[in-house]
Amino acid sequence: MRGVLRAEEDRPSFLGRAMRVADSDAAAAGVLLVATLLALLWANVPGSAYEDVWHTPFAISLGDAVLEMDLRHWVNDAAMALFFCLISLEVKRDLVLGEFRDTRRIRIPVVAAVAGLVVPALVFLAIAGATDQPGQARAAWGVVISTDTAFVLGLLAIVGRSVPVNLRAFLLALAVVDDVGALAVIAVAYTEDLTLLPLAVAAVGLVAVVGLSRMRVWRGGAYLLLAVPVWLGVLASGVHPTVAGVAIGLLLPIHPPSPDEVDAAEAAARDYGRTPTSGGAHRAVLSLTRSVSVNERGQRLFRPWVNLVVVPVFALANAGVVLTGETLAAAATSGLTWAIVAGLVLGKVLGVASASMAAVRLGVGRLPSGLFTRHVVAAGLFSGVGFTISLFIIDLALDDPALASQARIGVLAASVTAAIVALGSVAVVRAIDRTRLPGRQRLGRPVSATRDHVRGRVGAPMELVVYASFVFTNAGRTAEVVDELRRSLGDDLVFVYRHLLTDDPVSLRAAEAAEAAAAQSRFWPMHDALAARAGRLDDRAVRRCAVDAGLNLARVDAAVAEGSFAARVREDDDEGREMGLEEPPRFFVNGQLYDGPLDVAPMRTALEMTAGRARVRAAAPEPEDENDLDDALPVRPPVGEPA
Repeated sequence: MRGVLRAEEDRPSFLGRAMRVADSDAAAAGVLLVATLLALLWANVPGSAYEDVWHTPFAISLGDAVLEMDLRHWVNDAAMALFFCLISLEVKRDLVLGEFRDTRRIRIPVVAAVAGLVVPALVFLAIAGATDQPGQARAAWGVVISTDTAFVLGLLAIVGRSVPVNLRAFLLALAVVDDVGALAVIAVAYTEDLTLLPLAVAAVGLVAVVGLSRMRVWRGGAYLLLAVPVWLGVLASGVHPTVAGVAIGLLLPIHPPSPDEVDAAEAAARDYGRTPTSGGAHRAVLSLTRSVSVNERGQRLFRPWVNLVVVPVFALANAGVVLTGETLAAAATSGLTWAIVAGLVLGKVLGVASASMAAVRLGVGRLPSGLFTRHVVAAGLFSGVGFTISLFIIDLALDDPALASQARIGVLAASVTAAIVALGSVAVVRAIDRTRLPGRQRLGRPVSATRDHVRGRVGAPMELVVYASFVFTNAGRTAEVVDELRRSLGDDLVFVYRHLLTDDPVSLRAAEAAEAAAAQSRFWPMHDALAARAGRLDDRAVRRCAVDAGLNLARVDAAVAEGSFAARVREDDDEGREMGLEEPPRFFVNGQLYDGPLDVAPMRTALEMTAGRARVRAAAPEPEDENDLDDALPVRPPVGEPA
């Protein structure tokens, strides 16, 4: 099966190359930027027919039924539904299989997104109310509530590993929630006529999508047949039709690969390898396809079209604003323009950062691992890059061409400003992350070569202890970072693994299986096998990992069934809870709790900077009380509070 998949990935076809380009957020943002610049150039060419082209009518007819819109509305209402569907698919995957399957982690982006809708709107209304035409200007309050996901992810791709990996997931969840909120605003505030019968037809179609998902229907064509009438129903109802794309994307099924289906796919691929016939090839392809959820196949299918066609064409159709001395002067003195700039650049960061920190302090939820106040502020700055829905709402809210022009200039100015400030904030965050030393929380129990699972030499100059679980999205990333640290630091680093369980019952059973592996002197092969399947572990996958690690499976099964190592696992977990560690992974660097991002550079800096200090402290007399210790170490917030 690996050979079949490798051939599929490596074939030098145009579609294959396009898909690789489309998978790059930086490339997608680059194409979008080029399309935006082309739109501006086209609109400003003397004698340009820019508006005439996009107002060209285009109709589809079937018998007496005719659907006619101009080209701009075909792009905004039809093609962009695919864009919102793709974003919804990505969010649902993060909710079900990714970082945000822990509901405590999605609560903060939701709270931040809601504040990111409300606060910018209030800032906008406060400034727009002082304009010469406050009634018309205030109607555009929805312009400042949305974040452009494509541009934001492109900017994050440009800065690469300068920010924690979880910042992307946080921003994606935030951006999509505020996109959904913005679409709800469009549906409620900018829908003049609502027709209930077509909306009911769309609702029936969505119920049918849920029914297919419950029946585990895996053919994408069945869902596509329902998506068309759903979109038509929403369009005819008067609600913005892109809402249909959001709804369908959230309802399409997502699930980890079933072990049975993976086994069947492997068997079909082997059969084809032995007897390469057209029927065997067809069965192998169907088996491989069936083993992957509709959600993930939809993402792979839609992403090239969305990133390379849909979003760039949208920019080409909507970003063309005439820039002359007269229009720029009017925008520079327009309260509407400044209200948009203030709402996006200031309102977004104020709403996102303040709401996130308030929610953390009130115990509403937790930030993703490796994220702290400084990262949330950067996320708020990135969220001020508004474009897609902002231009949508300008078209809906403003009939006056002069005001619409001022608003578009405001969106472009705000987005450029927010992008520059956000990229600058990354440099600041990176500098802080590199110098962020571990906090005052000490490791509760010293490392023991006989008690702990150790990689390296106990007593090495640098010591890294992790409290973690195998049933956690970041387990794979944790293993990658630790492996890179071990390669770069060599014998100077000792790594220790301890258990910190999650609410998932598989977490305990996977930990027990790892301890059973330790009884067979195979803990680290089992650790590596489990980490490789991070985010998609179930009981059967744990058993497959035991086989891959070369264990006696019968002995592992018996140990897990009898709970032979449950007490050993609970000891580690209880130690972590006593130290205030609430969820994995949590690192101790040279005996002190690390509060930086899960990335190689800042962790190596913390290890190297504290290694010498740890040696000095070991040679010095013990402090008489806590105040002496406070003088020796940087003052850090208590465990559980944001940095």
